[in-house]
Amino acid sequence: MVKLTGSPESLRRQNRTNVLNCILNHEAIDRTQLALETGLTTTAITRITRELIEAGILETGAKSPLKSGPGRNRTKLKFAPDNTFVIGINFAAWERQMVLANLKGEVIAYLPFQLSNPQDSEQTLVEISNMVDRFIDLQNIKRHRILGVGFAIAGIVNSIDGRLDSSPYLGWQNVEIGKTLSESLGLQVAVENLNNIIAMAETRYGCCAKKKDVMLVRVGPGLGGSFLFDGKLARGNSFQAGQIGHIPVVKDGILCACGQKGCLNTIASGWSILADLKLSVPPASSPLRLVNDGILLEDVINRAKNGDKVVERAAFKSGHALGQMLSGLYQALAPEVILTVGPIAEISSYVDGIISAASENNINLPLFTPEDQKFKSVASSAALHGLSEFLFSPRFRLTDLMPNISIQAGPDLRETSP
Repeated sequence: MVKLTGSPESLRRQNRTNVLNCILNHEAIDRTQLALETGLTTTAITRITRELIEAGILETGAKSPLKSGPGRNRTKLKFAPDNTFVIGINFAAWERQMVLANLKGEVIAYLPFQLSNPQDSEQTLVEISNMVDRFIDLQNIKRHRILGVGFAIAGIVNSIDGRLDSSPYLGWQNVEIGKTLSESLGLQVAVENLNNIIAMAETRYGCCAKKKDVMLVRVGPGLGGSFLFDGKLARGNSFQAGQIGHIPVVKDGILCACGQKGCLNTIASGWSILADLKLSVPPASSPLRLVNDGILLEDVINRAKNGDKVVERAAFKSGHALGQMLSGLYQALAPEVILTVGPIAEISSYVDGIISAASENNINLPLFTPEDQKFKSVASSAALHGLSEFLFSPRFRLTDLMPNISIQAGPDLRETSP
């Protein structure tokens, strides 16, 4: 566990974070085992767990029998799932949902939503804020029991301050998403690139748990990626890592929404399948056609799943183009796993194209696909990101969950602002 030096308050928060992350790795655990695994004293464990029980984060469960000798059975602790929550929002190019999840990351309410004009960032954030307010009211829960909001969006995101630098698919530039929503909702908001959110959720809570080197490719109208090396997210200069859809691959090729020609998006994405079927025209993944292209792609996916050979050939061709690029990336980066996610990855012939291209180079890609894995939805991944940011980190504040704490609690529970 992480050991820090600093003020008593910062140490208290870090110790609490260590305890919470330890409990996360167990269905239930007793205090003695917590002390052993965290390296904290039993006195510290008793104080921290008492605080978390009083705050409604933990509850007592079954007793664990002693392995030998006399004495009382030890009471196990586990997360109390039904009185503290987090909201996750998926704001992708052509699909949008919000979810309410409990401390186990289980989705307990789900709401798909539409926007009147997604290209207008100011109006869109007002609409999202209003929808979140109504969503909370419908669940009949106390607002102070919501830890915060995890917000996933396609684009280049400064995750430190929650600012979207740019999103070619939406036509947004320099939008203060985190600050705007936090002020309007009165909740903490963690904004992150959509692909990064999925990769972090799957490596911490999902199919890639305990894997350290992971590559993710998401295939929708366009392409996006995410990379984790030794368990750490690669952000790149100015948070631009993962823009695999804009790798130039065809000289003087088709115009992409980013303004360049011949990007990988133009030959290996959902849009490229539409173009091959004569259902869309350049520029690839234009924000002006997002809604219409999304509807067309839904139909194309259904046709492929129903055995439409024309669609299957187009999907195979696009998948083959991606497979050629992934072969090079795999040789250079050597990930343990390549997650292939997104709606287009559900087309089996697209995945077959990826595998075929790699096989031509005598490469066996370690693919995880929707066919053999049950990936978490983007919205639920965003909720899990909210848990990581607002519960399983030193940012978590007990006082946010206990508004009357200054009257009710002793000095151990009172906290000052960081």
